[in-house]
Amino acid sequence: MSPFFAAIILHGLCLANGINFTTIYEWDKFDFIWPPASDSSMGPIKDEYRPENVFPLFMAVFEERLLLSLGMDSGIPATLVWLPTRDSDTSSSPPKLAPFLYWKYHKKGNCNTIQVAKGMKTDTDGRLWVLDNGSSVCQAKLLIFDLVNNYKTEHAHRFPHKVVSHSHNERWLLDIVLEKTTDDYLAYIVDSESEHIVVYSRETDKSWSVETTGKRWVTLALSPNREARQLYLARLYSNELYSVSVSELKNGGGSAAVKLIGKWTEKPYRMVIDSSNVLYAAFFNQTYLSKWNISEPFREQQCHEVGRLDTNWPFTFALDASNTLWMTERNQSGAGNRFKLLKADVVARSYLISSSTESIPDPVVASTTPQVNVNGKATEVVRSSQTPTTSKTGTPRPALQLNETSGAPYEKNHVLTRVFDDGNHNHHLPCKGERARARSEPPLKCEPSSSTS
Repeated sequence: MSPFFAAIILHGLCLANGINFTTIYEWDKFDFIWPPASDSSMGPIKDEYRPENVFPLFMAVFEERLLLSLGMDSGIPATLVWLPTRDSDTSSSPPKLAPFLYWKYHKKGNCNTIQVAKGMKTDTDGRLWVLDNGSSVCQAKLLIFDLVNNYKTEHAHRFPHKVVSHSHNERWLLDIVLEKTTDDYLAYIVDSESEHIVVYSRETDKSWSVETTGKRWVTLALSPNREARQLYLARLYSNELYSVSVSELKNGGGSAAVKLIGKWTEKPYRMVIDSSNVLYAAFFNQTYLSKWNISEPFREQQCHEVGRLDTNWPFTFALDASNTLWMTERNQSGAGNRFKLLKADVVARSYLISSSTESIPDPVVASTTPQVNVNGKATEVVRSSQTPTTSKTGTPRPALQLNETSGAPYEKNHVLTRVFDDGNHNHHLPCKGERARARSEPPLKCEPSSSTS
């Protein structure tokens, strides 16, 4: 079939299987919630802020908070941020970005803080799992936060060198999915610099890698909680879609045989599966989403399309526990606002919540107005002050507060990490074997590899 007729057929399928998104917010550029002017330590950070470099990479949703990881280009003060999914203000201005936890938790070069946040997921027990790719001086780690109990850090797992390289030039953690078993949580992780799948067990606090010889990955998705669970993998620099049984990944190492499922029309960079077995995918340089019901033979169906965006990484998305698909849209064409937050009712939830085997209560409505707590004094910075909420059991739940108590300075010349180029013809993917090795180097322009290995 010619590409022309294939495009016509896909367009017809898109109309028949379309997702109706509603715009929640629009931004021409993002801004942050900054501490009061009296906090002099924030001066250098704010002075160096470059809003044109801010764009979302990965997303997670918890109750009425949306969490985003940002590309860590120069002039971006925090790599993990949050904003409310529901606006309680009647003004027309969209919300500002709030640093996750507090400003000190984003200090570059401090290996106990977040260096470069990448893929993340929330689980059904109220935890946030965040991949931190580290830096030239900090090894990669997996951070787990307890979002129910005042957003405290539950654990930080630093990967052994034999699992994830401690050399910054030889690793690139990108995406993560979670599996809840009867007695454990397992994380499956993409390291696009290696021909492996990384696995982590929360129960044992151990990680290992499973070899997939000759193939590297860019994103992954997990089927709902049922028998014969499958992990779906998108091959780096390719339109090929593979799968592997998770049972092959639980033996503490070794290798796994991946199976070719089909080929997308374009090269995907993001995938997610909902509780009804529908896999959604976004593609480099494309302005549409596609879907496929994994319980049927592979058939790509376009389900959402927009006009010209002129960006390599146009969408990022996540499912919540209330049948909603959330998505950001990035527009570099120069026409209209540069960013949108959208949502759509897809009558399905996160893949962790099986529609046939598990049910969860309605999410607790939490306060969504950011505030910063500086030296013990709560300061309203955007809208009305934040107040604790009450759960269905009557127990007060603490509102998220962004505490900045010591005013630790931000490193003016922070260690450069691998950055995403915004050129129209370069994938937002790592350059194999390359990275900015000195603070004075310009951003790398990553050309797509000619090899698919």
